[in-house]
This record gives sequence, structure tokens and C-alpha cells, in this order.
Amino acid sequence: MKNVQAKILLLFLIILVVSCSTQKGMIKKEKTEFGIVKYYVQTELKDESYLQTELNNENDNKRIIVKVADSVYYSLYSDGINKRTKKSKNSVYRLFYEEIPKELDAQIAYQKLSGLDSLVLNRSDKILDSLRWNDFKRWNGAKAFEIEVIYYHGFPKNGKFEPY
Repeated sequence: MKNVQAKILLLFLIILVVSCSTQKGMIKKEKTEFGIVKYYVQTELKDESYLQTELNNENDNKRIIVKVADSVYYSLYSDGINKRTKKSKNSVYRLFYEEIPKELDAQIAYQKLSGLDSLVLNRSDKILDSLRWNDFKRWNGAKAFEIEVIYYHGFPKNGKFEPY
């Protein structure tokens, strides 16, 4: 009996250690007309594409992730805001602050902000304020997302849909 209890306790401790070692923590969860919206803080980014070449800011190694109903991700960094959708996995949407050109370039596509975008980005600004992350990019003044294709030959078959 003692051996079984010891194994259960050991298993519990291992699960506790592994769960506490993750670098992502939920800040807020809310139900909206668009589905359940979850806000996370992720620190200690390991992927080189997330890191800037010169870490001169304490916020360069962390981000806020917003997950909407398992179909849309928003990533907030110190240098910009990105969006990915499950509907168009091949593309990343980067928040665009300038005026949309009257004569559009055939190579560059834009998407105006939707109601969901405005809701998520407005609440994200409040979270950034509460965390006192003043170096992070805010959405105020943005008019649209600039669409960039990142997987030209289709989304990888076994690739996991996650924030960019």
C-alpha cells in the first residue's frame, strides 16, 4: 500500500513541476459574442523568429497571446501586433498604422479591422496598462492589417496551428 501511495505522490509531484515550468500563464478569460477569448502572457520565448537580434529591452523576450475560440490568435510584441486565423493558416496579419493607399499595390493586401479585432485589441491595451508594459505596441491609430503570406506552398500537413 505504501508503494502505491509513494508512486501516486511521485506522479503528482512530477505533474506539478512540469505544469509550473511552462512559460505561459493565463491572465484573463471571458465570454464574448465571438466566442471564448483567453489572454496569456508568454515569457522566455525560445524561437529565434520571435527574438530581436539585440535584446536591449526587457520586453523583447515576452509577448501577450490572445486566443479566440481556437480559430484566431493575436500576438502582441514590443515592436508590433500580429494576427493568425485558422481560415487562412498560410498568412500572418500585421497591424498597419498608416493610411491605406488609395491606389493599392497588387503585391500588398489589407484587411480592415473587424469588430472582433477592435474588441480584442482594446482589451489588450488595458491588459498592457495593468502589467505596466509601456514599451509594447498599442493598436490606437491602426486602420487595418497588412496581409503577408508566410507559407507559399501551403501550410505544413503536420503543422500545429499556433500564434506567430
